[in-house]
Amino acid sequence: MIELIKNGSPLYIKPYLEKKVWGASGIGEYWYGAESGEKSSMGVIEESSMPMDRLLNGSSNELLGRQVVERFGKFLPLVKILTPKARLSVQFHDKKNELWVVTDIDREAAGPNPCLIAGFSPSMIDKFGDNIKEEYKKALNDYGKLLNELIVYLEESGFKKELMETGNVIEAAMVLKEKDAVIGDKLGSLLKAEKALDSFYNHVSVDIGDVIPVPQGTLHALGRGINIVEPQIPGPTQSLEDGATYPVRYYFPDHPCKSGKKKLDLDRIGEISTKKWDKGRIDVIEGHGKLSVERLPGGFEEKGMQVNRIMIPAAGRYTSGNLKSYHTLVVIKGKADLVVMEKRYSIPKAGPGSLMLLVPASSGVFSISAGADSQVLDTFTPV
Repeated sequence: MIELIKNGSPLYIKPYLEKKVWGASGIGEYWYGAESGEKSSMGVIEESSMPMDRLLNGSSNELLGRQVVERFGKFLPLVKILTPKARLSVQFHDKKNELWVVTDIDREAAGPNPCLIAGFSPSMIDKFGDNIKEEYKKALNDYGKLLNELIVYLEESGFKKELMETGNVIEAAMVLKEKDAVIGDKLGSLLKAEKALDSFYNHVSVDIGDVIPVPQGTLHALGRGINIVEPQIPGPTQSLEDGATYPVRYYFPDHPCKSGKKKLDLDRIGEISTKKWDKGRIDVIEGHGKLSVERLPGGFEEKGMQVNRIMIPAAGRYTSGNLKSYHTLVVIKGKADLVVMEKRYSIPKAGPGSLMLLVPASSGVFSISAGADSQVLDTFTPV
């Protein structure tokens, strides 16, 4: 395989599957990258396969591009596909930006208004001003305390089986309240606290193809049923709220819990950005009629990643310049093929467990041919 890459052959990336309680079919994240060890994705050329981290080490200049290696080392950004059946935890990142591109929506799971969380509610920023983070911390404490109390009561009352079966504390309590009035009272208090907490969040309605930048320090959480592609440079996460997922148990400074499953970083709320979220700017860097190349927002370039969206009309064709970097390609909308050295390769459409296609720098140049109006996400390192 390494010799094929050195000769310019594209390869398909088979993802590493990250199991999550909140994930559709038990899988929440599909990783396309070269993480070391067991979390490495697999590179596939025809019938041959090899872990991406080994391919990267064996052919870094040809795979990534010599200038990429000289500037950033043997580094390949991680691209993920996320498929949540429930809303994800609310968190922020102190050292990295993120970018979400909506690829699909499970309308049954997402409901009539699919939305996600990005930043504080503008109205709450206006209401509390500089005190918003302190007020938010109080709401988090109230919600976490009541959630822990409900979990403990349900477990001590012999309902642990029901908790395990639903995987959700509130869903279990909604059924069990008919058997025990105390559960109903505790659930009512929790739902009231949940509503108060939810009022702090900026809920953004989304549709397929929407681009959602998540700047460093911004509160964020992906909504249920909203599938995304997420190119990223990995970095630490600061968790603030983990919803009602069971057996996760709140554990944070004011509420120590011996059986806690996840520590929440409420002591770092002071680091959250209070800027009102905006969707950023999409720059058209190349345009010819209906064919265009857009640079998506994110601000990753200095760290070694750029994300473009290539828009190609039906029967249209896009041709790259002379390659200095690899390019990881996946279709967001439509149908498109890659053409390298007169050979044609189908570019997979983003979806749970789908492949992605990587064009090594050694390919020299590539073309993309569209069979229908198409959008192709292109992740690479600018040099």
